[in-house]
Amino acid sequence: MNDFNKQPKLFQWVEAILLLLVGLLPAIVIIEKGNSNPVFYLLILIYIPIVQFAATPFFTLVGIYRYYSPMLLGYMANDNQIDLHSGGSFDYLFVMRKYKSGIKMRNILLIFQLEGLIYIIRQIENKSISEKVNIVGTSYFFNNRTLYKMGFEVENPSLFYSVNLIANFIDLLWMYSLSQGKLSIPKIWNAKNAKISGAKLIESKKMIEELYEKLKRKTTDLQLDTYKK
Repeated sequence: MNDFNKQPKLFQWVEAILLLLVGLLPAIVIIEKGNSNPVFYLLILIYIPIVQFAATPFFTLVGIYRYYSPMLLGYMANDNQIDLHSGGSFDYLFVMRKYKSGIKMRNILLIFQLEGLIYIIRQIENKSISEKVNIVGTSYFFNNRTLYKMGFEVENPSLFYSVNLIANFIDLLWMYSLSQGKLSIPKIWNAKNAKISGAKLIESKKMIEELYEKLKRKTTDLQLDTYKK
C-alpha cells in the first residue's frame, strides 16, 4: 500500500487539498505571463508532471483514480470500462523509493501490474465488477507476446492516447530510466492499446497467476505489501 494512504483519512484530505492548491499556483503564473508573452505557454510541458503529482492524492480520495495495486490504477473506472494506467510520480515516491533501480525495480513493477489484474479478476468473480466490463490500457512496458498470452487484444493507440503519452514524456522518461537502471528513452512510439473483457480476463486467470508467482520467486528478497481494500 502507498505509505500516504496509511495516514488517518483526515490527514490525507488536508494534505491532498493543500498539495492540489500549491500545484495549481504555477498554472496561474503561466496563464498570466502567457497573455503577454506566449512563449511562457511552452512551460506547460514542464508543468504537467508537477500538477499530476500534486493532484494524485486528491483524485484518489474523490474516486477519479481507483487503485487495484500500489502501482496499477483505473482512471474514472465505471461498470462499463476500466482505463488502466501505471502508477505515476506520486506512487514512485511513496511506493518504489525503497527498491533499487534496474532489474529488481522492473520486476517489482511487473509484479504490481499483475497483482492489480489478479485483484480485478477476484472482483469480477465475486460480482463486484461486471464480467462485461471492458478493460483497456496503453502499454510500452509489457511486450505484445505477453499481452497476447494473457488474452488481450493489441492495437495501435488512438490519437488521444498518443498525445497523452507525448504530454507525459518527462515523467515517463525518468520513471522508465529508474526501472532500467540507466538513462533510457521510453519507446512510446511502440506503445500499444491493449483491451480485454472481464470474462476473457477470468479465462486468463491461471496464466496471470503463474506469471505473478514466477516473478515473485525471481525476486526472493521482495517484501510486497499486498493491496488491501
